[in-house]
Amino acid sequence: MKTTMLLLLSLAAAIPTSASAEDPKFAASKSSGKVKVFILAGQSNMEGKGFPEPLSWQITQEKYRQRYTHFIKDGDYDAFAEKVAETTDKENRKAPTYLWSTRHDVWINYLGKHGDLTVGYGSPREGFGPEFNFGHVLGNYYDEQVLIIKASWGGRALARGFLPPSSMLSDAEYANLVAAQNAENEAWNAAEPAKIESYNQKITEKNKTADKKKPLRKFRPREIVTAEQYKDQFGKDYRNMVSEVHGCLAELGDRFPDYRNQGYEIQGFVWFQGWNDQYQDRWLTYEKNMANFIRDVRQEFKSPDMSFVIGQMGNDGLKADAEGSPRDYIKKAQLAVPNSSEFKSNAICVKTDRFWDMDAHAIYTGPGGWSKDVDKWRQFGNDRPYHYYGSPWFFAQAGTGFGEAMVKLLR
Repeated sequence: MKTTMLLLLSLAAAIPTSASAEDPKFAASKSSGKVKVFILAGQSNMEGKGFPEPLSWQITQEKYRQRYTHFIKDGDYDAFAEKVAETTDKENRKAPTYLWSTRHDVWINYLGKHGDLTVGYGSPREGFGPEFNFGHVLGNYYDEQVLIIKASWGGRALARGFLPPSSMLSDAEYANLVAAQNAENEAWNAAEPAKIESYNQKITEKNKTADKKKPLRKFRPREIVTAEQYKDQFGKDYRNMVSEVHGCLAELGDRFPDYRNQGYEIQGFVWFQGWNDQYQDRWLTYEKNMANFIRDVRQEFKSPDMSFVIGQMGNDGLKADAEGSPRDYIKKAQLAVPNSSEFKSNAICVKTDRFWDMDAHAIYTGPGGWSKDVDKWRQFGNDRPYHYYGSPWFFAQAGTGFGEAMVKLLR
């Protein structure tokens, strides 16, 4: 492993500050050792909501640019800013051209897209998530090639879509649940149908003149499903995640032309999720489901001691959560599982509330809110608090934090 990472560095110093696309650290690995594989999974914030617009503005500012030197091709701030300025086309809503760096010793695979590590593997176009700085930390740590396989979808719950096999209920229990839900849906559909139809007719008329990209939504009858259809929703994302990983590993040579049949070994897993378990009493089983998730993932990938990093929810920063609230419950569960006797030797929880972007927060919550000065707001964020404001600084710090925690476990 690379000597530059034998000791854990400070958060700011964990990432190279003067690296370029030509820097030896960014070249493809020449090691004959097995590719080091890391799985990153979760919901929308693992997808990555780091927007490029605020990042590209902060790069022009002395106060902030050192955070992002390794993001930029050749570390050249001026060339980056000039390219953004000359290709910005607000009138036609076209995204500018960004000169991002590319790291060849770290590969990434994300839902049909694969290649060398760069910005652009997030859910907004040209955006990024924790994977970028995570990849830089692990790329610095290893001489061997690193591969990140990211499997994340927005709006998912651990108690439903990501439910691990060990937490699945019996067929009889699912039949009882769907019967209760269908009864509720049938009652809703039957309630005042004339009023619903009248409302929908009004919406139809309004949509004739409304913005076609954002039509008003009609009331729709709630779906009545079979027990099998209902059951299939539980664990669906878990199964898709497993399929994504196995599919990528089976096609390494096709997806990554520089792969030299050196083999691979799955080293670690990073989980960043929680928001959708705040609803419908899902939080009550979070600790049990999280423990089962770790066990099942390790069994699935035949890695009984796989290093596991859990990113604790950090929405609203260091503001105290209401005692006993769903969020408080989930955060305590996320902390409790890796601290348990079963997992404490090879799992760790990273508190992400410390990465909350206070600059973005001040504008969003200040007098008049973010809409009072949209241009100023987009210098720091471009999204809601549940997406950490779309702050590039949050997602950069989270990625570094996850990477440092992983290195700590690996060492």
